[in-house]
Amino acid sequence: MLEPDLQEGPQPPALAQALQDCLGRPHTLVLLPEAGMPDSAPWLDAGADRCVPANSPPELIQAMVHAMMRRCHGMAASVSVFGPLRFDHVSQTLFHGDCRIWLTCRETQVAALLWRSSLQHTHALEVLQALGAGGAASANKALVALYVHRINRKIRPHGVQIDAIRGFGYRLRLIAPAPRPVASPPATPHALTQWLRSARPASALKPAGRP
Repeated sequence: MLEPDLQEGPQPPALAQALQDCLGRPHTLVLLPEAGMPDSAPWLDAGADRCVPANSPPELIQAMVHAMMRRCHGMAASVSVFGPLRFDHVSQTLFHGDCRIWLTCRETQVAALLWRSSLQHTHALEVLQALGAGGAASANKALVALYVHRINRKIRPHGVQIDAIRGFGYRLRLIAPAPRPVASPPATPHALTQWLRSARPASALKPAGRP
């Protein structure tokens, strides 16, 4: 989202250059002053997807952003489900049931791509394009591995894992959820007796009374 100043800029050529230097194809929404709306054609020619008045209601701007995100993914579903986890591409949120799994901004970008293409492998270069990262390829691939590692720490307890397959990329896989720890019996004899009594199922018969 870009909100240029008519006097100080930036100008449309600067946007065109930034889009040309950017890895991937980011979608751009330009907010123009009311007086600048008649001159929105240069911004669209420079690569902007849409131009709207800067004084538009926040609800309209948010709807514009959601519409651009849907266009980015074609007519694909707005929610991707894999095993017990689902990713909402509109709110950019990962859920387990009704509980949100908190991810950072970069982790969310990686998760969105992996859940969108959960039935196929996702190459590290595709992840880099989604992140808009440039520079040394080896360093950036290590960065992708770091994000995958961090996401795995948050989703493994729910029975899902991201596997790295050499030569192919990354793919989601179902695993057995981590077992819950079993309480161990206490160490002292008195505590052990109490623990056994509480763990033993109650008998349906009452003990016989003394004669």
